[in-house]
Amino acid sequence: MKKYELLLVLPGTLDEQEAQNRSNEILSFVKENSEQAEISAMGKMRLAYPIKQIRYGYFYTIVFNAEVEGLKALQTKLGLMRDLLRAMFTEFNVAYNPAQKATYGAPSVDFALAEEPTRSEHAPMAKMEKTMATENQIEKTEKEEKVDMEAIDKKLDEILAGNIIAGV
Repeated sequence: MKKYELLLVLPGTLDEQEAQNRSNEILSFVKENSEQAEISAMGKMRLAYPIKQIRYGYFYTIVFNAEVEGLKALQTKLGLMRDLLRAMFTEFNVAYNPAQKATYGAPSVDFALAEEPTRSEHAPMAKMEKTMATENQIEKTEKEEKVDMEAIDKKLDEILAGNIIAGV
């Protein structure tokens, strides 16, 4: 049995009470096929892009333990709900707690105040640092390559004289 996290997006056109009722209904579906289901509301936020002409949504996360068969049955039930804009299942990463998820994704947070990341968290950061280092090297080589105007004039004269075929 694995631990999963379900991210729900309900339409922002619902009022808060209706959204709460829908999320509790979904929680009851989750409890039918799983164990230890916990729901947490993230609030109403603007969507990155409109879904079914709706620009705002209520976000909820449900953390639960389930078997693969139960997960498939839950996914089928959620697919039939009309009021649900999005539902996304992911394996729950126990290395992150909610505060670490927020600080890890936010670039403006002072990382000295955040908790020391575990070894698994270093991999994405190392990859990003490596990418930035190679980008800096490319920028340096582009700046270092000075163009000699005399060499360009000589090459242009050779091309115009017909001694060199362009593109070869």
